[in-house]
Formats: sequence, C-alpha cells, structure tokens
Amino acid sequence: MDDARRMNLYPNNSIEIYDVGTLALIIWRDRLFSKIKFNMIRAILEVVKRDRDGEKVNQSEIYGIMTSYVKIGSTSKTKPLAVYKEEFETPFFKDTKEYYSMESSIFLAHSSVSEYMIKVEERLEEEKKRSKVFLNSSSGDQLRKEVEMAMIDSHKDRIQSECNNYLKEEKILDLGRMYRLFSRIDNGVKPMLEVLQNFIVSSGFESIKRIPEKDQKDPKTYVETLLNVYHHFSQIVKNAFNDDSQFVAALDKACRKIVNENSLNKSSVSPEYLAKYCDLMLKKSSKNLEDNELDEKLNQIIMIFKYVDDKDVFQKFYSKMLARRLIQGISASDDAESQMIGRLKAACGFEYTSKLQRMFTDMNLSVDMNEKFRDYIVTNKLDLGKVDFNIQVLTAGSWPLQTQASNFNVPQELEKCINQFQSWYSSRHQGRKLAWLHHLSKGDIRTNCLKKRYEFQVTNYQMAILLLFNTSESTSLGYDTFLNSINLKEAELKRSLESLIEANVLVVSEGQGSELASQSFQINYEYSNKRLKIKLASALQKESKSENDATHKGIEDDRKLYLQAAIVRIMKSRKSMTHLNLVQEVIVQSRNRFQPNVQMIKKCVEHLIEKEYLQRADGETDKYNYVA
Repeated sequence: MDDARRMNLYPNNSIEIYDVGTLALIIWRDRLFSKIKFNMIRAILEVVKRDRDGEKVNQSEIYGIMTSYVKIGSTSKTKPLAVYKEEFETPFFKDTKEYYSMESSIFLAHSSVSEYMIKVEERLEEEKKRSKVFLNSSSGDQLRKEVEMAMIDSHKDRIQSECNNYLKEEKILDLGRMYRLFSRIDNGVKPMLEVLQNFIVSSGFESIKRIPEKDQKDPKTYVETLLNVYHHFSQIVKNAFNDDSQFVAALDKACRKIVNENSLNKSSVSPEYLAKYCDLMLKKSSKNLEDNELDEKLNQIIMIFKYVDDKDVFQKFYSKMLARRLIQGISASDDAESQMIGRLKAACGFEYTSKLQRMFTDMNLSVDMNEKFRDYIVTNKLDLGKVDFNIQVLTAGSWPLQTQASNFNVPQELEKCINQFQSWYSSRHQGRKLAWLHHLSKGDIRTNCLKKRYEFQVTNYQMAILLLFNTSESTSLGYDTFLNSINLKEAELKRSLESLIEANVLVVSEGQGSELASQSFQINYEYSNKRLKIKLASALQKESKSENDATHKGIEDDRKLYLQAAIVRIMKSRKSMTHLNLVQEVIVQSRNRFQPNVQMIKKCVEHLIEKEYLQRADGETDKYNYVA
C-alpha cells in the first residue's frame, strides 16, 4: 500500500488512513503534547516576558514552537488553527494584557503623560515586530488591539486630561502623539475634538476682548485678529492632527462661533467689518499689496466670510463700497475686483453676486457711451465750453444708490453739458429716465486767484459753492446766499461748507460762534499747500454715521421682505401648515443668507394675514392656510 495515499478500505465503516507525517503529528498531539502543553506554554510566556523586559532570548526557538502548534492543528481540515489559537494564542494574549496593564499603571504613576505616550509608541512598535517572530500572521491585529486596550483605552481619561494644557503650551509633538494613539481606539479622538473646539472658542473670544478700546471700531484690527486666530489654529490642526477632517470640522465650528458670537459682534459687526476690510484691500492707497499678496489676502477674507451667518449684511455693505470704488475710480485692480466677485459667487451662488456683476457691466457700457457722446459733440460741432465732461449711466435696480430729493441748482458751467447729454441719451433710449446723482458726482477745478495754480478735486456741491465767488461782486458771501443760490438742503450745505473750511480753502469773514447760519465766508487767498492737486472731495465721500445707520435699517427692511416672500412660497406649496413647522421651514430656507429670529418671522406672518395672503385655520390657533 502507498503510504502517501489515504484509502478507504472499508466503505461501510469509513476508516481513515493517514500518511506517516500526519500520523506522527496526531500521535505527538495525543500522547505527548496533551501532557506537557501547560508547562510548555508557561515556559514560552516566561521567555516572552524576558524579551519584553529587554533580555536577549533565542527568538527562533519560540518561532519553532509556535510553528509546531500550527502544524499540530493542521491535521484538522475544518479548523487548522484551532490548536494554535486555543493553546498558544489565547494564553499569549491574556499574558500580554496583564503585562501591559501592570507596566502602564506603574509607569504612568511615576512619569508624565508626555513620557508615557512616548513609551506607548515604543511598545506598540516592539509588539509589531514581536508578532512577526512569535505569532502566526493571523494574530498580529489582535495583539495590537490587546496592547492598545491595556495601554491606551484603560488610561484614556488620564491621557486626555493633558490635551488642554498641550494646546495652551502649543506642544505640537505631544498633541500629535495623543492624536495618533487615540486614533487607534474606537471614538478615541472624540474627547479631543471637544477640547480643541472649546479651547479655540475661548482663545478667540479672549483675542477679541484684548483689542484696545480705541481699535474696536477699526475693521482692519478686528478682521486681522480673526485671521490670526484662524491661522494659528489651522497650523495646529495641520501639524498636530494631520488635517484630519474631524479636526478641520471642529476648527470650522469654533471659528463660526467666534465670528458670530464674540463680544464685539453686536448688530452684525463681523460681516460689516469684513466688507470694510475688503474695501481697504481693494481700493487705491499708498499701501496696496502686490498682486500675489492681494490674492492671498482675498482668499483669507473668503475663509472668514464662509463662517459669517448674516451674509446679507456683508452683501449690503460690500455692494455699497464696491459702488463707491467704481464711481470714484479708486479700485486698485479691476482683475482683483472680478476675482473677489468670483469667489463670492462660488461661495453663495449666482443670485448673491448678480447685481455686483451688473455694476461692472454698467461701467464698461459707460466707457463706450462716453466715446459715442464725444463723437456726437465733434460731429455736430457743439460747444461744451471749457469742460471735459464724463458721464456714468447706472442701472437703478443694480446699484445700492438713492436719488436725493433736491432742487439743486447745477453750476451754469455744467448746465450745457448736462442738457446736451440728456438730449442725446433720450434720442437713443426712448422711455428711459435719467435721475442725476449730484451728491455722488465730482469734478476738478483750477484756481486763478491764489499764489499757485492749484487743482482741487471737489464734489458737485463743493464746486457750486466755490464757483459762486466767480459771479459775485462781493468777496464775502453769507450762509443765506449759498442756501438760496445753490438750493441745497441745509444738512448737505453745512457738510460741504465745513469740509471747505476744514481744508482751509474758505475762511469765516464775518460772524461769531459755531453756527454757520450766522456767518459769512470768503476765499482764503493765503492758502498754501505743498501739493498742487488736492482732493477736497474725499472728506465728503466717506460713509457718515447716518449713512451707516440707514444701511442697517435697509438690511432690516430687506429681511422682512425676504421672509414674507419665503413664507408665501412655502404656504403656496404646502397649502396648510402649523406655526412651528412653518417657522422651522422658514429658518431652513433663510439660513444661507441670515439667521432670522422667531419674533421677526411671527411679525411677518401677522402682516401676511392682514394682507390676506394667509388665514388662520378654523378652530386651530396655531395653524395657517394659504389664501389663493
């Protein structure tokens, strides 16, 4: 009979015959191994302990014994590793857990958490190598878990208690080790996420509080404080936590809270100051950044913008300041302006930036229109006097501008230009009506009466005041003369006069006290300035407190209209809803623009009931029906 074959000699009794090698293993298992296995595993574990304690041992012997366990089990077709797992692996893991439980408790009692974490990483690496020598390849993952449970999970509270201190002291290496260790266990990093988020919020609030009182209304200081907080912690998230998405999300949540809930963010200061900071970056100045620096700064602004809840406030202020930059021609770069609008579009969608893009279209159309008007003047040999006239035609619905109810008497030097343009424009665009925004217009005038020939850049109102001296027989003009001749509102007249007096172009010639109405004024013939070109208009073109307040009021009015439209849309779709469900749905639809409060929603619902868009359901006070 061939010993290498397994034969069934008796079909009815099914007796198995093994080859010599397999039969030897069975005999060794049943007659010898079963009697010495307890002593043998104790001896093996003692050698493993000595190896863990740093002694030199014959690792090949352990490997040979482990291999014999596997071979003994190979006699079973269904569970070839059963003997190895039951007689070798199980006691090995039990002993490993006990060894590291004891070592970790002793080491942690006499060492710092930082030193302990270094020890844990060393032990994990040692056991990784040990598993390749002492264990079957199927046991490596479980051995690692046993060590992790004994050295990390069992002491996670003690280790995690140092997280806040490491953040305070910016111990990046220790934070990185803690992150790597806790990443090994289930939900291990969750407590770290909470600690990090709370720490960032606390640090951010404290940074805002430390802004000196004199700088608390400075958009540059405020926004750069927010940017410094973001950059500081984004570097920690990158270097310590490897930009793990969970930690990036914790940073985002914390920054959103800092931006929207800090002590200075009253009346939505964050979006307002962020828009004003954009204005500082995008308008011409002596401190303009290089293109690559400006591009990086705009990216940072968008990063903060994404955290802003009240994006409608940013939109309102940004559009007003963009309009000012375009009208006054003080944009540092058209490319930068377009790129910023593109970033806002990517963050909030087309609707958010549609009017901003329309402003640029109007400016480009105005350039073409001015060329055509000049061609018309030349072709028809029309005389506009000594005036170089330039016009901007702006679409009323796209620009955040308001006409002023005024019967302002345009200086006669400009009348001919205005009348000619109006006639030319009306002949080409029938049905359109031009509304002149003199309070936003400006011009350059040259002096002939001073020691030097200065060129003043002035608003139309300032120009009208100064040009009155050309036609007056007297060198001194009273307040009432300006009021009657120019026909301005007193508030605008006072602002314009005060700006010229402050610039020392006009001086008080008669009258005392602080009331302009009781004084007379004359040209300061002793005026002197190192520059020959002076911008007198800039003082009046800055946003006043009343304009700022009006912007905030406009935001409130816009929100009411937005909420009313949202309520009507929802009710038209649903036909009938309870008050609670309606409020929740309105908040969901509005939160991409702003965070509406429940009281405002309630008032809008009441208003729509009065206007008969909605009605209360019969017999149910908290349910509404849509009125078709």
